[in-house]
Amino acid sequence: MPDKSYISEMFPELRDIDTAFIIKNDRSVCYCEKTCRLTDEKYILSVKGNSVEITCPGEKSGFYALCDIAKRVRENRLHDGEYVCSPAFAVRGYIEGFYGTPWTRENRLSIMTLMAKNRMNTVYHAPKDDPYHRELWRDLYPEKDLDMLRELVENARKYYMNFCWCIAPGLSMKYSDDSEFSALIKKTEQLYSIGIRNFGLLLDDIDEELFYDEDKERFGETVNAHIDLINRYHSAVTAIDKNVKVIVCPTLYHGNGNEYYISKLGQNISPMISVFWTGKDICSREIKSSEAVQFIEGTRHKPLYWDNYPVNDCAMHNEMHISPIIGRDADLHKYSEGIIANCMEYAECSKIPLITIADYLWDSENYDSETSFENAVKQIIGKEDAEGFLAFADHLYTSCLLDSNSRRMNSAFREIAKEYRKGNRDSAFVLYEKYLTKLKNGRDYLRRDLPICKELEKWSQKFSVKCDLTEAVYRYIKTADKSVLDEISEITEKYYSLPAKISEDSNIKVELEVFLKMLGL
Repeated sequence: MPDKSYISEMFPELRDIDTAFIIKNDRSVCYCEKTCRLTDEKYILSVKGNSVEITCPGEKSGFYALCDIAKRVRENRLHDGEYVCSPAFAVRGYIEGFYGTPWTRENRLSIMTLMAKNRMNTVYHAPKDDPYHRELWRDLYPEKDLDMLRELVENARKYYMNFCWCIAPGLSMKYSDDSEFSALIKKTEQLYSIGIRNFGLLLDDIDEELFYDEDKERFGETVNAHIDLINRYHSAVTAIDKNVKVIVCPTLYHGNGNEYYISKLGQNISPMISVFWTGKDICSREIKSSEAVQFIEGTRHKPLYWDNYPVNDCAMHNEMHISPIIGRDADLHKYSEGIIANCMEYAECSKIPLITIADYLWDSENYDSETSFENAVKQIIGKEDAEGFLAFADHLYTSCLLDSNSRRMNSAFREIAKEYRKGNRDSAFVLYEKYLTKLKNGRDYLRRDLPICKELEKWSQKFSVKCDLTEAVYRYIKTADKSVLDEISEITEKYYSLPAKISEDSNIKVELEVFLKMLGL
């Protein structure tokens, strides 16, 4: 039986419920029928009245069972019955792999804990602007930085997460220089010494052509240098510890999966090495099982997807990717090792889409994006403020996913117009006022002195202008005062002057014209 203090500390949702938890360890509960594989993450919940019996093969699955119970309590879904639970994807995680200011220690610990409780099992450390990751890859970490990494490793172990440290030497490495390889191994040994057993060798975002004459003479072409480096690295680190795992990000990391570089690389490196792949595009709208099969045929490796959502760096810096994950096939888990989601520089904002990704990864066949999104908002923002925040987030579906933007607003306006055209003006105004209240509640929340509100300042500023615009349109409809049209025009110009992207899939002037025509004005 789990210790009450442990449950109280780890799962605040379970502190006040009158439920007895009984854990039965059973090693036979380790075969997952839907994925046809053995797993230490499966568990069975038997709920009857105020008693929950957990049957599981070990501590990790017992932890996930408690995570599941806490989730069901939050979402009012802890009902009598038996639930056989196991994950769809074997590898479920996220990566701090963006360009921009790396997360703080507090950010990293907070997100790791949150995602573990949402049953992710993997975290990758690869901040592009950490100098010891790319530019100073040869240099050992100073003791202070090493202590921070050690703390992350210990926290990952506490929450049953695999911690993977990544190094990106490709900007300056001379592949033919043995001293360069020695520096790479020495750096890896430093990280091994603090308990890391998963290592990522990243060769992305570098020149496609070899730079040094010595490399050209020895290897001829880039792919040969990379094959040699990857195999030597894998041999060296597994000589230290045969249980060490190596993951590679190739220079060509998106496309069909049968291109010359990736096919040759995949077919000539050890089958024990995992290969990152982002899909058809760098930021893929969809990831299909048929594409994964093509990758397997081309490389002889299952892809480990580096999913570039919700990241919003580089050209996407004016977008806020807070909407749920969509467009990934329900049976993708059969043809891939798993998915690692690349996060935003905005750590607090990343939490919401990451929760939806965790939901998809655990149960892709029954994943419902909107339900997951609403539950994620409630989990991060709180149930009392969720409706107002959703009215704001409704306008942030601008991303590579190309989801429908402002759907809640459009639905509200259709209902308003329907009542107005039927002659039910008072009813239409009541509906409009209800929608305005949601917008204003969202704006009020965003003005609070909270970390997530500070991250959203650029987007909430523009949202506030949209609130003003929506209120001005309401006054015009209700009063037919032509002078309000000038005010609407001024607010619209202000809206366009702000760089943040919200409702990007539509032109706000067109939106206004369409809505007013719907009303017959």
